[in-house]
Amino acid sequence: MYTQPSPGEGQGPVQRSNLAIVNSLLVADCGAVCTKVSLFGLVEGQYRLMARGEAPTTIVPPQEDITEGIIQAIRVIEFITGRRFVSDGHILSPEQPIGDGVDIFIATVSAGEPIRVAVLGAVTPELEALAAQAVSGLYAETYAIPSPSFLAVKRPVSVSKVPGMVAVGASGGPPSDPNGTSGAWTKERISMEWEQQLTRIKELQPHTVLMVGQADGPAGPTPIQEACQLLVNTFRQQNEQRGASSSSSGAPQQTANNQISVLYAAAPQYVQAAQRMLHGVANVAPVNALVSQDQLGSINVAMGTLHERNIIQRLPGYKRLRTWSSTKTVATATSLSSLVRFLAQHYSMSVTAVDVGGMTTTVMVTRENGEFTPKVNPGVGIGPGIGSILQQAGFKRIARWLPFTVSEDEMRQFVLDRVLNPHVPPANARELHLCQAFAREAILLTVQTAQNNSFEWPNADLILASGGIFAHAPKFGQVAGMLLDALQPKGVTSLVLDRAMLISQLGAVATVAPIAAVQVNENDAVTYRLGTCLIPFGDIQPGQPAVRVGLEHRNGRKVEVNVMGGTIEVIPLQMNEQALLTIFPAPTVDVGLGPGERARAAEEIDGGLVGLIVDARGRPLLLPDAEEDRRACVLQWYKALSM
Repeated sequence: MYTQPSPGEGQGPVQRSNLAIVNSLLVADCGAVCTKVSLFGLVEGQYRLMARGEAPTTIVPPQEDITEGIIQAIRVIEFITGRRFVSDGHILSPEQPIGDGVDIFIATVSAGEPIRVAVLGAVTPELEALAAQAVSGLYAETYAIPSPSFLAVKRPVSVSKVPGMVAVGASGGPPSDPNGTSGAWTKERISMEWEQQLTRIKELQPHTVLMVGQADGPAGPTPIQEACQLLVNTFRQQNEQRGASSSSSGAPQQTANNQISVLYAAAPQYVQAAQRMLHGVANVAPVNALVSQDQLGSINVAMGTLHERNIIQRLPGYKRLRTWSSTKTVATATSLSSLVRFLAQHYSMSVTAVDVGGMTTTVMVTRENGEFTPKVNPGVGIGPGIGSILQQAGFKRIARWLPFTVSEDEMRQFVLDRVLNPHVPPANARELHLCQAFAREAILLTVQTAQNNSFEWPNADLILASGGIFAHAPKFGQVAGMLLDALQPKGVTSLVLDRAMLISQLGAVATVAPIAAVQVNENDAVTYRLGTCLIPFGDIQPGQPAVRVGLEHRNGRKVEVNVMGGTIEVIPLQMNEQALLTIFPAPTVDVGLGPGERARAAEEIDGGLVGLIVDARGRPLLLPDAEEDRRACVLQWYKALSM
């Protein structure tokens, strides 16, 4: 199992003067659609969330300055608190005796495009999967472009027939193989493949390159040499085009700034040769040769640095933002991963965190033993990224979650409206259900991507939900329904809602004020407990008894409920209320101890805003094919969760 290094590992936390003098912190989280700013301060010796503001993110015209959206959100906090935090376009710091200003300002960013990574060289399906895992916790997209000589030696048959390998620059089989049958790799065919790969790289315009391949491969060092030559040729052609454009406009050429960053994770004995070939074309940084999961950590750290340099630092207004803080602006996903790891370690449990944004969906899993698997799905969200969900999941998969019938035309019009107006909240219940259906599929797509990398999805002790689609849900049962439908957990788990959308900020806070991060997390971030969920699995027959649940309250009151297969039941168990749980499954039903084995909780379970949820729908979750039956089934689930 791949265990990522801690974000910022090797850099150490940013040091401030004595943390005892830190009375207040402003933390901004700049998303693709909205910017959230939170004010943390000391209240009776404990750090608490004092106020928060929200405003549209301003990285596009007319403002085209990320700090403008932050200032707009801070103005909301100023109105709430009566304090002043901004003067002449700058953050007032440190906090003044009259209460104005703030001691620390921190920013996290998920706005901007993902970093595009071209994987070149002897790219086997295994190395392609490892490269994807190495950047899975970053806002990054990988594109495999194997060298022509490697394809000729390693893949003598049609590329389209090989799982995990796609013909570069082509829509089907190789150029000389229109019918998808095997063909000879002639010099002409390799030449055509070469030209297609040049075109592919120019179309992608990658921010960085990951070069892979070993000397003992079937094509030897040739794929590495070809990868370098592809970059050299691309660089020359681009500079020729820029030169022609500059000559016509009279502007001077600036080729030095056009060098691409290359992470060399190929055969170490050829790194100097690669550096010589790419001199003046690319900045080549050697990392550990990619041969197994053991090398993923170093590649992840290096790629995170490149993301900061190529994406975050190029956001409009970044230079101004940088002057506001003595801490480095970090990616939101990096901050979130720190907090998720802390929760798993602090509470000694397996934690799954879900964050659905406008352009990105993130699912992070941390086990008790420290194994950490993040999956950031850039371009998939319920704002500008909603079209990608429709394209990947399809109309039928999204429509299956709706308690009503919808036409494909209506759904496409809804998608267009969301892309054009991502800030506008749903106008009615129909639009709300559509948003939540898309959120389910965004999570499912992200989970499926992680599982495609041979990742075994663990049972979570705690599922933590963050993001506007959850925080702004009018009913808590809707949040529980989205999580249960999309993640489909088994056994016993707890659901927690981050309604103030703080957890993605607290990881960054922990680097400068760890006590503040811990106290705000416990006092404000994870206080919306939706309840405990019992999810039996195994051979569950719809309409037949699946499990009998017994609750014994502290006052001696006992409750027993029989739950039928294919249904959801909610047993009242309020916030700050606890009870002993006893489970009697049917002979073919499992609750974690084996089919038919009775279970009794060693400790009392907690109630929540929804209650004790018994999800006896079975795993995997299936819906009827007939439209009327499907709608009736979904309506029962909605009614049970009061959605």
